[in-house]
Formats: sequence, structure tokens, C-alpha cells
Amino acid sequence: MADIFIGKAWHWGLLVIAFVLLGVVGVFYLHTYAFNLFTTICLAIGLVVVLAVVLTHKPGERITREPIEMPEE
Repeated sequence: MADIFIGKAWHWGLLVIAFVLLGVVGVFYLHTYAFNLFTTICLAIGLVVVLAVVLTHKPGERITREPIEMPEE
């Protein structure tokens, strides 16, 4: 299963939390009467999840199927 579910367990927990938050936003039909707020919430959730995974990544750890190449300076 480790080959299928790449990443740390808390990464998957964060994904579940993001799904729950997006579900709650959908249940309140926020996208029908406050679309700008809905869009901002969705973008913020996505940004937080991506930043949490990328910024806590240590060099050499596998977080994607393909390696992330960092440019040389």
C-alpha cells in the first residue's frame, strides 16, 4: 500500500480535512449566493494544503510519483 499512498499520514489527514471543509461549504450553497467568498475559500484551502506538503518536505523524501527537480542556483 505504501506504493499507492505516497506521503505521510498527516498529508492524507489534511486531504480529508480539506474535503470535509469543501463539503461544508457546498452544503451551505455558498456558491449560489456568495460566489466570490466561495472561490476565495476554495483557493485558500488548496493553497494551505499544497504549501503544507511542499514546505514540510525534506530533500530526498518522496511526495509525488515523479521527483520534483529544484533548479540549481
